[in-house]
Amino acid sequence: MRIKKIIVLIFVLAGCRDKYDLSLRQTDVSLLVVEGVLNAGQEPTTITLSRTLKMSDATAFKPVLGARLTVEDKNGGIFTLSETGNGNYTSRQLPLAVNQEYRLRIQTSDHKEYLSDYVVAEKTPDIDSITWKKENDKAIVYANTHDVNNKTHYYKWDYSETWEIRSFYYAEYRWVSGSTIVPSPGYHSVCWKYAQSKNLLLGTSIQLQSDVISEAPLLEIEPFSEKLSVRYSILVRQQSLTKQAYEYLQLMKKNTESLGSIFDAQPSELKGNIKCLTNPDEGVIGFLTASSFSEKRLFITAQEAGWRFPQDCPPITVKNNPDSIKMWVPGYLPFSAEGDFGVIVSYDMAFAGCVDCVIRGGDLNRPSYW
Repeated sequence: MRIKKIIVLIFVLAGCRDKYDLSLRQTDVSLLVVEGVLNAGQEPTTITLSRTLKMSDATAFKPVLGARLTVEDKNGGIFTLSETGNGNYTSRQLPLAVNQEYRLRIQTSDHKEYLSDYVVAEKTPDIDSITWKKENDKAIVYANTHDVNNKTHYYKWDYSETWEIRSFYYAEYRWVSGSTIVPSPGYHSVCWKYAQSKNLLLGTSIQLQSDVISEAPLLEIEPFSEKLSVRYSILVRQQSLTKQAYEYLQLMKKNTESLGSIFDAQPSELKGNIKCLTNPDEGVIGFLTASSFSEKRLFITAQEAGWRFPQDCPPITVKNNPDSIKMWVPGYLPFSAEGDFGVIVSYDMAFAGCVDCVIRGGDLNRPSYW
C-alpha cells in the first residue's frame, strides 16, 4: 500500500506544471536579519545586520549599513555598538552582568526602528572535554559538558578548524618567471588551512535527571582527509541557551538543513524576539540571546589517526633549457635538480599542487597556538 501511495503522489506532483506566481509584498522579500549574541564575558560582541533576498537577486548577501545599535538595561544604561563594515556592529566588551536583563535597539538609515525583548544574560558552564574516536573509518569529534547547578539544559556549539599541510615534495628550487628557476630550499612546503562550522549544533539535557551532555557529536572527518595528513586542531565554543532560543534555533535548523525531498519536514514560520516598532506587520528574522562563552581546543596528529593522505604526484624530468621549461611551468613546478660540477642538466618537476602548498589553498603564516 505504501508503494502505491508514493506512486500516486509522484503522478500528482508531476501533473502540477502550471506556473504559479506567489504574490509577495516588498517587505516580505527584504526582511531584516539580525545575527549575533550579546557577549556577557570578556570578548567582543558583534551583531550582523542584513536583508533577505529574492532567489533572482545576483548578490548572496545584502548588509545593512549606516544603522545605529544600542544595548539597553532595565536601569537606564545604554551601550553603543560601532559600525565596523559589511553589516557588522561591534563593542569591544559590553559591561553585562550575569542574570541581568538587556535588550537591543536598532535604528536603520531608512528611519525604521526595531527592538528586541529583554533577555537574561546567562553564564555558560565550562566545557569538560572535546574528545574524538574512529567510527566506520571516520574521525568523529564530540563535546562533553555539565552544569553543577543543574540550570542550563540547553546548549549551542560552533567551532574553528585548523590543519597543517605539507607539500608532497620538499622544494629545493622555485620558478620565478619565464624560464627562470632559482634555489629556494623549503619554498612553500608547509602551510595551514582553516574552516568554520556551518551547521547549527544544538544539544539539550532536559530529559535527563542531571544537566550532563555526554559525547554530543560536532563533526565527522572523512577517512584519508587532508585535515589529518599532518596535524589537526579544533577550537570549540560553547554557549548556553534559554528554552525559547533553543526552540527557535531548532526550528531554524530543521528549515535550513532538513529540506531535500517531499517527505522531509516542511518549512515553518520563524518567530523571533525582535519586532519592528515602525511597522508592526513587518517580520524580523533573528533571536537575540545574551551569554558568556566557554572554549576548549583539541589536537589530533596523523600518527594518532593512523591515516595517510594520498596524493598522486608522479615526477617528471625536464631538461634545463628555456623551451623545455616553458612547456611545463607553471602547471608543473621544480623541486630538485640533476647535474655535475655545479652545472644543472635537468630539473625534477611535479604537478604544482604537489610542490607548492599555497596552490592547495594554504596559508604560510604559522598560527600562534601551533
